[in-house]
Amino acid sequence: MHDCRRGRRFGCGLWIAHRVRHRQYLTFVAEPNGAPRVPPGFRLFRIRVTPGSVALVLGASVLAVLLRNAFVAAHRQIGWAVACVIVASLLAPLADLLDKRMPRWLALLVTMLSLAVMTVVVWGAIIVNVQDGLSTLGNEAPRAAASLERRSEMAKDFRLVERVNSLIATVRRPSQGTAVGQAVGAAGTYFVCGILTLFFLIYGPRMLRSAFAQIRDPGRRTRIERRTGLAMQNGRRYIVAAIAQTVVVSAGIGLASWALSLPAPFVLGALAGTVGLVPTLGVLVGSLPALLLAAGLNGWRDAVIVVGAAVVLQAVEVLVVRKRVDRASVHIGPALPAIVALLGYELYGIGGAMYGAAGLVFLIAWLDVLGIDDTPAPDVGDVRT
Repeated sequence: MHDCRRGRRFGCGLWIAHRVRHRQYLTFVAEPNGAPRVPPGFRLFRIRVTPGSVALVLGASVLAVLLRNAFVAAHRQIGWAVACVIVASLLAPLADLLDKRMPRWLALLVTMLSLAVMTVVVWGAIIVNVQDGLSTLGNEAPRAAASLERRSEMAKDFRLVERVNSLIATVRRPSQGTAVGQAVGAAGTYFVCGILTLFFLIYGPRMLRSAFAQIRDPGRRTRIERRTGLAMQNGRRYIVAAIAQTVVVSAGIGLASWALSLPAPFVLGALAGTVGLVPTLGVLVGSLPALLLAAGLNGWRDAVIVVGAAVVLQAVEVLVVRKRVDRASVHIGPALPAIVALLGYELYGIGGAMYGAAGLVFLIAWLDVLGIDDTPAPDVGDVRT
């Protein structure tokens, strides 16, 4: 038994008896004359509260409060920095590919120009289609819900009109990320984010190598480098596949909505593609607005067409795309992306939802590679019978 009686001069204290195999604990309050008696098989150790430990706990509490206040005050800038890191990590393979065919500075310039063009195109599409489309949906969705209530007792019992109006009011109500969105709309913010992205493209690999160099053990350093590289590769693959899936689903539901003469087909397709990023059920849930409008404005035949398109796209996602993405990158369930996207939207708007989900992908990819056993196998020639 471990002898802890040398600490009895400090007076009464708390003693813990621990049996490792069965994970059992016994607690005693010791007397000043020595340690208590414990059953056989237990290991005895003593817990003492010293002035140093009290000061350490108080200091850690004060530091946690200060860090929390600093994060709250600068959460907008921190969010921009995290977004720039994610964008730089996604653009790094393109810059490395161009670097093989042209000077490094020209490769970085072409990469940043490509990012700028893509941003302008997406922003222009949002300004031209999304704003007017959302206004149109806000007017047409209650009318479609009222039509469904007149034709269906189930919709009436569900209070469909009331729920649709509540949802529209929630969407129109500015979230906490509205101020962030107004700040992001400034040209200066785009310029700063572009400079930060370029900075991480140039110095990001060097910063990672410097961080790895702090690990003195060569074997451990090599393992961490290999696993970090694999995690970034898997995260990039997942995000690229998610972007491609968003484009395909948006095009499919959008074209179906346009063919059925539904209002705001671009917005309906974008909603289906964005919500479709949630694995397993996202496409079906994202197609509900198109289904509601088709059933309420055009009739059940068009609603069946929308359901058929959504079911086909969801089946392809589950049976084909998801299996290949899981094998090539990382497996992510539906709950975490939905929760992180909702929190990000509440804090930063639509950008917070997007970058929050992307950051979650990289985090899960990094956690996934921690369980990989990369210990080299022994050479068969060295094995002796």
